[in-house]
Amino acid sequence: MTFEMHRAKNGYILKIVNGEDNSEGPKEIVYQEKYDDEVECFADFLRYLKKEYGPSTSRHSEKRIYINVSPGDKFGPVAGSS
Repeated sequence: MTFEMHRAKNGYILKIVNGEDNSEGPKEIVYQEKYDDEVECFADFLRYLKKEYGPSTSRHSEKRIYINVSPGDKFGPVAGSS
């Protein structure tokens, strides 16, 4: 399975090709950004991909995949400014 992702004007287009012979044909998923926060929208897209195409895991699995949004380590007011 191979993935190709392209940025669209208001979201992302993901093309999925199954196997060598691609007998099913490529599948395209369009993910439209629903709100102004680009980071949250992309995280939602990754969560969707994890749910649909990621490995099946549980709380008891040795490893799990988490998609979190957190502030940048340098984010915040500049020291000395009011």
